[in-house]
Amino acid sequence: MLSTGMFGQYLNMASKVIELDYLRREASSQHAQLMKMAASVVDMKSRMARIKELSDRLSSIAGNVAGKSFGVKGTGGSSEIGAVSLREFGRKDEDEAAAQVSQELNGLKSDASSEEARIKKLMSYFEQRNSIMACTPSIWPVRGFITSKFGYRNSPIYGTTEFHCGLDIANDVGTPVHAAADGTVSAAGFSSSYGNYVKLQHGYGMATMYCHLSKIDVQEGQRVSKDEVIGAIGNTGHSTGPHLHYEVLVNGVPVNPMKYI
Repeated sequence: MLSTGMFGQYLNMASKVIELDYLRREASSQHAQLMKMAASVVDMKSRMARIKELSDRLSSIAGNVAGKSFGVKGTGGSSEIGAVSLREFGRKDEDEAAAQVSQELNGLKSDASSEEARIKKLMSYFEQRNSIMACTPSIWPVRGFITSKFGYRNSPIYGTTEFHCGLDIANDVGTPVHAAADGTVSAAGFSSSYGNYVKLQHGYGMATMYCHLSKIDVQEGQRVSKDEVIGAIGNTGHSTGPHLHYEVLVNGVPVNPMKYI
């Protein structure tokens, strides 16, 4: 009876030792997983800091150009887990370690949401600015000699003082004429004063006129790209020689084309 009882106690103790060993190994595995997660948090925090640094630079550039704020500079994250403190973190019990990892992940999630919103705002700004730049006249429509500038002059036809609302650029008949910016052909035809002409609408209140052409290579409603050939220099309409009369209009008002070349 005694030996049987002792043997039973031995089995019971052996069972508890096995169970304890299993729990220890399970706890060790869980802690190892927590350490791996903590290391991942450190890596994500480092990446988030680099993203914030980049968006800060872009925000500064956009703010200087647009004259408005695109968000304050980031703090680099709020995580308390760092590469140096991982060893200290490893000494914490599972519940405390799990709670801290959860807190850090929530902080990173919040930071990521804030950065996503700021980056979307920046993307929208730069996309709009690229669109404005593409639609702003910025190149010579044709190469040649300037024979008449924007402003008051003596009319070469009538001899009276008149306001010249464009820029006259002389060259040989047939010299290609290029669109000064992306746009849509709003008019393409003939008038007694302008001769063969093309008018482009660029958006944002911008438009350009190309007059006295020998030929027109586009039609109304057509989309054209900056530098695309739309016609050729001619001597049609009220003209004293082959040249391009080039106008830039802002909200329908002629402005000096030299400001956009």
